[in-house]
Amino acid sequence: MSDPLLRQWEMLKLIPRERKTTVKELKDKLEGLGYSVTRRTLERDLDRLSIPFALEVDTRSKPYGWRYALNMHAANIPGLTSSEALTLVLLETYLKTLLPVAIADNLAGHFAAARHTFSVEHSDSKLQSWLKKVKVLSPGQHLLAPTIDSAIQRTVYNALMQDFQVEMDYLAASTKTAKHYDSVHIQGLVQYGKVIYLVVTINEHQDLRLLVLHRIKKVTLKDEPLCALEDFDLQAYIDQGGFGFGGIANPIKLRAIFKNGAGHHLIETPLAKDQHIINIDSQTLEVNAEVLETPQLIRWLSSFGADVEVLDPESLREMMAERHRVAAQQYVK
Repeated sequence: MSDPLLRQWEMLKLIPRERKTTVKELKDKLEGLGYSVTRRTLERDLDRLSIPFALEVDTRSKPYGWRYALNMHAANIPGLTSSEALTLVLLETYLKTLLPVAIADNLAGHFAAARHTFSVEHSDSKLQSWLKKVKVLSPGQHLLAPTIDSAIQRTVYNALMQDFQVEMDYLAASTKTAKHYDSVHIQGLVQYGKVIYLVVTINEHQDLRLLVLHRIKKVTLKDEPLCALEDFDLQAYIDQGGFGFGGIANPIKLRAIFKNGAGHHLIETPLAKDQHIINIDSQTLEVNAEVLETPQLIRWLSSFGADVEVLDPESLREMMAERHRVAAQQYVK
C-alpha cells in the first residue's frame, strides 16, 4: 500500500501515550501492516504532524523516542466518534479512580477530547443531553470524596499492578501519629462509596486488614514480590462480609417487621436470595432472610428507627433494643 494519508493515519494510531516509540519500531509495525516506507519518510511525517497532533520527541539520547503529549489539546485526538466520547465521559466520571494510574494518564488526552466533543463540537447533540439525563448515586447521605495524594495513589496502584510489596506510614482514624509498616501486601482494592480501601496483609501476618488510601501519609514501592494469600478471592471476601467492617461475619436468620411502608423496597431489592416476605397489611411487612451479622447490618437496621422491629435472633433483638434505649436517653431533658 502506498497511500500516504492511510499510512500516516496508521502511524498516528501506533504512537503510544504511556511510553515512547522509535522510528524503527514504527517502521517495522507499518511494514507488518503492508506499508512500504523509508525511515526518512517517517521522520518527515513525524516532524510535519508533530504540531497539529501534539507529538513530542525525546532527543536526549538516540534512538529518539516519540509519543503523544499527556496534556495534548482535546481537539488533537483523531477519529473520536460521539459514541466513543460518551463512553469516555462516563468512564472518567464514574470509574477513573479504579484505573491503574498509568492507564489514566494514558487516557488523559482521550478524556479531554471526549469533554471537548460535547462542550464545543456537538454541544447540541442527543448524546450531550443523555449526559444530563443520567446520573449514578450512592444510597445514604451524600458525602464528598476525601483528598488523595496523587503520588501516593500512583505508587499504591503500581504495587497492585506489579504484585510488589510497599512500605508505608499509615494514620489510622482517631490517632494523631502515623504507624510505620515495613511490608504491606496489597491483596485487593475496593471503592466503597467515595472511599478507596486496600485489602492487605501486613509483614508476615496472614489476617486480612482494611487500609484507607487517603490515610496513607508516605509510601515506598519495594523491589520485593508480595506474599499473595493462597486461594484468596476478593469477591468471596466481600460476599462473606469483609466490608461489613467487622471482619468475616457469621450468617443469621433475620426476622423483622417493617412498618409504615419502610420495607417495601425489599420486595424489589431483596436482602438475600432466600428472602421471604409476609404481608401483614398494606404498610407492614414481615421479612425473613439469611444475612451476615455485621456492624453495617446494625447501622442499616438502626437507620429505620421505630419503623423496624427485630424479632429474631434474640441476641440481635436485645442489641437493637439497647441501642434505641441509649439513643432515646440522649433526647431526654
